[in-house]
Amino acid sequence: MLSKQLNYARSTVWNPTRLISLCVLCFGVLQIQIAKARNSILQESLASIQSKALAGDIHYQGALAIFHKFGEKGLAVDLVEAERWAKLAAQKRGSLGLCTLAALELERGKTERGRFLYDEAYLHSNLRSVVKHQDPIALFCMGMIEIDNPPRNFAKGIRQLSKSAEMGFPTAQATLGMIYFSGIGVKKNPELAVKWCSRAAREKLPLGMFYLGMAYSIGDGVAQNDDYALRWIRAAADRQLTMAQLTLGMKLATGDGTEKNLELAVEWLGKAAARGKSPEAKLQLRRYENHLFRMRNPPAAYVPDEQEKSAIQIAQGQILKQDPPRDKRFELPPTENPQAIPTSPSSSGHSPTKVIDLTKDALKDAAYRGDLFAAKKLGLKHYSDKDYKEAKKWFEIAAIKKEPEAMRYLGILYFMGQGVELDYERATQWFDKAVQAGDLESTRYLRIVKQFKN
Repeated sequence: MLSKQLNYARSTVWNPTRLISLCVLCFGVLQIQIAKARNSILQESLASIQSKALAGDIHYQGALAIFHKFGEKGLAVDLVEAERWAKLAAQKRGSLGLCTLAALELERGKTERGRFLYDEAYLHSNLRSVVKHQDPIALFCMGMIEIDNPPRNFAKGIRQLSKSAEMGFPTAQATLGMIYFSGIGVKKNPELAVKWCSRAAREKLPLGMFYLGMAYSIGDGVAQNDDYALRWIRAAADRQLTMAQLTLGMKLATGDGTEKNLELAVEWLGKAAARGKSPEAKLQLRRYENHLFRMRNPPAAYVPDEQEKSAIQIAQGQILKQDPPRDKRFELPPTENPQAIPTSPSSSGHSPTKVIDLTKDALKDAAYRGDLFAAKKLGLKHYSDKDYKEAKKWFEIAAIKKEPEAMRYLGILYFMGQGVELDYERATQWFDKAVQAGDLESTRYLRIVKQFKN
C-alpha cells in the first residue's frame, strides 16, 4: 500500500496540501503496521523476543522486563533481570520500561519515585500512542497507571486491563482476577475472578496460579479444596513467586490445609526471605527457625531437690502421659464446669485433633459443654459447606476465649463479605486479635486487608 501511494505522488503535479496529506496517510499506515507487528509479541517465541531486545528495540526490552517481573513465557519471576531490562528501555524513554520501573519502586514502598516514573511514561513516552493501537502490554501498563497513580480512575483502568486480558496477555488476566477477588474498584465477583485466574494459570503464569490456589484455599468462586490449593500455590512457589513461597511456608508451619511440617516450612520461608523483597518472610523465617531448633533440641526437664520420686519413676510417668490407652485416645474428656470455655489446649485437656472426625451433632454437644476446639471445628465444617452465618456463630463462640484460628476466620468472613457485609475495619480488628493470640497466618491477611483500606 505504501509503494502505491509513493508512485501516485510521483505521477501527480506537485501540490503542497496534497503532499502533506499523503505524508500523514503514509505515516499512519506505517504506525498501524508497527502496531500490528507489536501486537504479535504475545505469539512470538521467547528467543525471538530476547533477540530483538538484545538488538536494542526498546519496546521488546520493556516487554522482556515485564515478562521477567511476572514470569511470562515460561520464565521464573526474576526482579533483578526485570529491572535490568527496564532500565535499558527507560534510558531511551521506552514506555514499558518506565512503567516496569514505576511498579518496582511502588512495591519497594518508594511511592513518590514510582508515581514520578508513571508520570514520565504517560507524559513523555510513546505509551498513549501504543495504547491507541491496542498493544496488549501497553494496555496493561496504562491500566495500572489509572489504578495506581493519582488521580485514580478504576473504571478506566479496569476497562484497559480487560482489553489486554481479552487479547490473551496472562499478566493482565491474573491482575484482573485479583481485582475481582478482592473487589478493588469494582464489585466483587468470584466467578469472574476464577475465570481470569484460570486462564492465566493455564499459561503457567505464577501470579495466576497463586490467586487460583488462594481461591481453592478459602473456597471463593470454587469449592474449597486444600489439595488443589496447595498444588497451585506450590506451582507458583516453584516459579519463584515470593508471596507464594511465603504462603506455602506459613501453611506448612501452621498445618493450614496440610500436615504440619516445620522443616519444609523453614525451607520455603528461607527461599522467600532470600529474595530480599519480603520483610515478613524474614520475620517468619526467624520465628520458625527458632521453633524448629527448640523442637530438635528440647530443654532438659528440671527436677527440684524436694522431688521424692526417682528419675526412672518421673521418666515413666512422662512417657505414659504421652501415650494414653488406645481406646481412650479420641474420646472427649469430661468437663467439670459445662459453662466454662477453656482458654487453651492445656486447660481443656485435649487438642483440636481429637475432635477432627466427629459429626456436627457430636461437635455441637462438645461445644455446648465448653470445648472451644469443638466450636471452632464446627465453624470450619459450616464454612466448608458455605453456611457462613452458622460458621460465624461458632467461630464467635470459640473466639470468646481467644482461639486464634477462629478469630482469623472471623476476619476472613468480614474481609470476603461471606455471610456478613464486607467490612475491612472489622476484618482488621479480628486479624489483629488473631495475631496477638499467636496466629502467624493472620499476619499475611492483615497486611493484605490494610492495603485494601488505603
